[in-house]
Amino acid sequence: MRPELLEKFNAVFEQPTPIQNAVWQRLIDGDSIFGLAPTGTGKTLAFVLPMLSQVDANLKRTQVLILAPSQELAMQTTQVAREWGALVGVSVASLIGGANGRRQAEKLKKDKPQIVVGTLGRVLTMLEGGVLKLDNIKAVIFDEADAMLTEERHASLEALADQLPTNLQLGLFSATSGADLQYVNTVFNQKVHTFSVGTDAPANIKHEFQYVDQRAKEKILIQLARHNQQALVFFNTISALVSMQATLRHAHVSVMSIGSNDKRQVQRADALRLFKKGEVALLLVTDVAARGLDIDNLPLVVNAQLPERLKTYVHRTGRTGRMGKNGRVLNLGNDHDIRNLKRELGDKFTLVKADNTFEPSTKTVANKQQANIAPSKVDSDSTQKPSITPSPSKKHSPVKVETKNDLPERKKKRAKHSKNKGKPKWAKKRD
Repeated sequence: MRPELLEKFNAVFEQPTPIQNAVWQRLIDGDSIFGLAPTGTGKTLAFVLPMLSQVDANLKRTQVLILAPSQELAMQTTQVAREWGALVGVSVASLIGGANGRRQAEKLKKDKPQIVVGTLGRVLTMLEGGVLKLDNIKAVIFDEADAMLTEERHASLEALADQLPTNLQLGLFSATSGADLQYVNTVFNQKVHTFSVGTDAPANIKHEFQYVDQRAKEKILIQLARHNQQALVFFNTISALVSMQATLRHAHVSVMSIGSNDKRQVQRADALRLFKKGEVALLLVTDVAARGLDIDNLPLVVNAQLPERLKTYVHRTGRTGRMGKNGRVLNLGNDHDIRNLKRELGDKFTLVKADNTFEPSTKTVANKQQANIAPSKVDSDSTQKPSITPSPSKKHSPVKVETKNDLPERKKKRAKHSKNKGKPKWAKKRD
């Protein structure tokens, strides 16, 4: 490994983690590997540092491609790669869906980055447009490989493989097995060797459950926020997330979300940034959006909808208790739901009855909210402004009762609004 990288690593960390020890030299030697390790054990640096050691900083061509299943994980990896790449003069570009594609294309042409981090769809778009060139590519890294190499992505993966050279190094990383290595061998013409350092549940995470119905579930989340308990809250579906978000907003809870893929990338980034800063109490997410997120000292993960698979539970719960720190998981469901979850988890995890849902947290939300006051920040996908519960003494204007004489005027305004709908302000017809 390059001396500059090793010097900084030794200054920041006491020693390499097991996965870093297992794969660093293999990746530097050019081997194709599958690194399997629990969440929160330093997998990002396990592949970023060897890739930076391989890159030729004098060659202004893309030499390493790192792919992630979500915008948030790609942004997170970009930040890490840029921080360490600056030590060795390596440029890193981000190609993420939801961001301005033209600006990304211009940055590729101007900066000529040696490392590109992105989501598969946007990378393919840049390849098809001729903006991204992979003629000098040395290695491709698949972060969260089990989510990247799914059957739904096969067509896109094969389109990518057609643009890659045959003498290519692959790096696959995940907390759970499930990546089809035979498929990888067939499509990318590379035999991948597995290096596993265990997938056992960290002992520093407490796994709890609470029997609740839907109404009680809503009350628990509201009380968590009002007790300044910050939590990442998981849902299985977007519809359930949106419904809960509306309920929490109505209760004036400080809440944001990154569950919807149709949001602009800057909105999703703002939601995550404010949550990391402690300015938002609850961040509602779906599994894909939260894959691989690294949130320092996250005290609590809440499964508002229980996962149906062990693999999903592993990835969700890995957002807390990272790098040996203490963490807590709270599973909410009725008797049937909890029984099914226990059966799916088997002896991998031990669930205990929650005895104190609102225990104090080492990471709390900034004191910007009261029980009857909306948060100072507006949710990233909301156009409504925060409101304050009106005082009982406040006088309200009398309600105007519409009469038959008002109907023609109302219809006229409605027709005008319909005619102007969708036009820019300067193009709207005015009286």
